Amino acid sequence: MLDDVLTPHLLHKFEQKYTEKRFVRVDSDVVENLVHKEDTSKNDLTWEQKEELSPIFQAVCPENKDYYFIVDFQNLGENGSPIVITRSEFMRRMKDMSQSQGGMNMYGDLPESLNLVVNLNHPLVKKVLESKDKKIGAKIEKLATEISAKKTEVEVLEKAKKGKKDEEIPQADKENLDDLNKELSKLEETKRESLTGFGKENKLAKQLTDLALLANGMLKGADLDKFVKRSVELIK
Repeated sequence: MLDDVLTPHLLHKFEQKYTEKRFVRVDSDVVENLVHKEDTSKNDLTWEQKEELSPIFQAVCPENKDYYFIVDFQNLGENGSPIVITRSEFMRRMKDMSQSQGGMNMYGDLPESLNLVVNLNHPLVKKVLESKDKKIGAKIEKLATEISAKKTEVEVLEKAKKGKKDEEIPQADKENLDDLNKELSKLEETKRESLTGFGKENKLAKQLTDLALLANGMLKGADLDKFVKRSVELIK
């Protein structure tokens, strides 16, 4: 239904005219968000916490030239799926509209953007996060402390040069700021690598992601075979 090449343009016209309405495909978001409710539970993760957890699940996402994954975290309840894959309605509609037009096909040539929505309330997801805290929690906490200290030093120097012309800033301060930013970048990269390494080695995180891929018909060939073998190992 509504799969004609003119459908995206028609829906866009409807949404412009009836601003309180919106048209989305059922796989464009998790079920809880398709119908907006005022009493929906809010995600209580800070940006820093998301940044820390994202590499774990990003590490087990398949690499494909046709699509890429953006990891998100939501509270979908203990009985909800541990991981859900959704497709951005906006990007899909732009790609559809672009393909129906002649000339440049900017959106049509872009890889598809998929959302890997991790359910923070699910017991198995909590198990992955608990394992992270147990195995690399101390290391991550130490790195986070060092990163915070470096950021404070950078902020002090940035504040000191505020309002000054470039020639008014001592060369020593410039070099010190450059060194601090390099050290900060190195610490952040070390933190990401540690989280990514943990994610790649965590069979449960991979299994949950593969289950979501399987539900969307995206797990095939060798990856499907590995999933079956891993399932047997986890059951033992």
